[in-house]
Amino acid sequence: MEALPDRLPLVIGVTGHRDLRDADLPKLEQEIAAILAGLRRDYLGNDGETPIIVLSSLAEGADRLVARVGLAHGARLVAPMPMPVDEYRRDFEPGLKPGNIAEFDALLAQAVAAPVMPFAPGNSLEAVRAGGAGRGEQYRAVGRFIAQHSNVLLALWDGDGETMSPGGTAEVVTFKRRGIPPAIAGSARASLDASEIGPVIQVITPRQRETSAADDVSVRPWGRAVIRHHRGGIIRRVLRGAAEFIAGVFGRELDDPKFHLPDDERRELESWETFAALTALTRNFNREARALGATTEGRARLARSLDDLIGRPETPAGVDRAAATERALAVAPRSCRLYAIADALAQIRQGQFQRDWLYVYTLAFVAFLCFALLALAEAASNVILVLYSLAFVGIFIVFARAHFGQHQVHFLDYRALAEALRVAVFWKLVGSDRSVADGYPIKEPGELAWVKIGLRTLELFDAPAPATAATAPDPVGHAIARTYWVHGQYAFFRRRGLRHNRFAERLENGALVLLVLSPFLIVPIVIAFTPAPVGGHETPLRWLLLLVSGLLPGLATALNGYSDKLALKAQGRHYDRMRMLYERACELLPETLDAQTAPLVLDLYAALGAEALAENAQWVAIYRQRPIEPPK
Repeated sequence: MEALPDRLPLVIGVTGHRDLRDADLPKLEQEIAAILAGLRRDYLGNDGETPIIVLSSLAEGADRLVARVGLAHGARLVAPMPMPVDEYRRDFEPGLKPGNIAEFDALLAQAVAAPVMPFAPGNSLEAVRAGGAGRGEQYRAVGRFIAQHSNVLLALWDGDGETMSPGGTAEVVTFKRRGIPPAIAGSARASLDASEIGPVIQVITPRQRETSAADDVSVRPWGRAVIRHHRGGIIRRVLRGAAEFIAGVFGRELDDPKFHLPDDERRELESWETFAALTALTRNFNREARALGATTEGRARLARSLDDLIGRPETPAGVDRAAATERALAVAPRSCRLYAIADALAQIRQGQFQRDWLYVYTLAFVAFLCFALLALAEAASNVILVLYSLAFVGIFIVFARAHFGQHQVHFLDYRALAEALRVAVFWKLVGSDRSVADGYPIKEPGELAWVKIGLRTLELFDAPAPATAATAPDPVGHAIARTYWVHGQYAFFRRRGLRHNRFAERLENGALVLLVLSPFLIVPIVIAFTPAPVGGHETPLRWLLLLVSGLLPGLATALNGYSDKLALKAQGRHYDRMRMLYERACELLPETLDAQTAPLVLDLYAALGAEALAENAQWVAIYRQRPIEPPK
């Protein structure tokens, strides 16, 4: 099978009944094919750049039906196993239909990954073999995995949510709709985060048993149909947007009608709206990745970004950089390659974002200059008025281009993803089993949801963390991480912090000098040394000095505004905090490991990565508060 491309996928989780009726299978296959086509059309733009992954545990019935249809329509299969494969096969002996083990093996052979769920705490292979609660816990574990790692859940069931069994369809649907309760998640933080909550596509289908709650196959409204039902068509939504804009102009806020819906309907609407927004980010990322890899310059950028993942510390390296890069690619190949893509795209978008503000403030100063000239040069007033108007037109063109192109949004998202992937790579190098997605902060769910989802998809290709965590870092990985992550990041943040602080100080000092020059130097010169106007006409020198005295405060304001909108001082403080963090880690991490220090070193890497993720989230928040907008 063709290798999965280095793109962020759309993951469709599958849950459903095992005892589907044979007579319903053709219609079910048609409906599943139509759903896949609808997702490609409505959310991926039919461009084929975003791979679709079907996440199915290959149980009889619904799981296998969706896997077969998905593979037939170009999707990839990831098959999480609730328990070791040989033990799992016992559930299909004899099974509901003859030949089902051969079908299971054939589908499993087509899977690009088949992660096996670790045994839940207190569970064991012997307890699973005995059946009962032990086996049920493993089905619950795979149900949680599917809910947590899917962007959308496809449920083939009869809609009966009253009777729940561990890992059963009703429970998995509830996980996806409402989140995983603390008693099952085993963590209050994980339940508060609830990143697994998302939309569910329900295909209502009867079961073989006579008590089935459904009589015929049907598909509940999903996706855009749900949004149209509650928000109306395009015209109604445009009018609503215009009304919100007008209300905002007058300092009022319109009440969102979704808060008057029943809780279940409101959550469904929010899930589909969030899904649309996050899928759009994924689609855009993949399209930009394709464009980047299609040019010689883009490929050179990718190579530099991959090279920069293993940084350049100022201290002597204990491991050769080429060997360190090779090791990273061997341990975490997809994370490394996606880091290079995210880092290269972030640099491109950062350049656009910085140029947007430079253009805006330059044009604003030109408009201010025209305004000052208008008061002093009546003879050319029409020309100046045209230039004044063109400057403001230019400002709003730059603003519209930046706003609709989402330069700042993509810059922040791509940089956040790259920095999270950096932590993921080095955690893997040292042998840490921690999940970067679980370690990502939950205080900014709107801004960080796309990053967390991207990190979740990477976990599909890794073995889930064992119940017993590693107690010592890999020695080679420790040498690489200590030198190229900790020392490298310390050198980077020290260098960048000094640069940002100096740049911010230059802008602020320059603005202060300009403000002082006008009232305390130029105005006294105008009064003392230039002749007063004769016949209402200024002398050339006096006219020039008056113009400069009016422009200097405007230029000072532009410099201050430019510094503020780029958050130079705030980012400088952020760099200083990170410098001190990595400096302290440099002091604490020993060069060699022994039995006493090894467990502490692994904990230190975990804490360092968690703090780096939190600081990165705070950095994103700093810039989110400074969106591109026309100067006021």
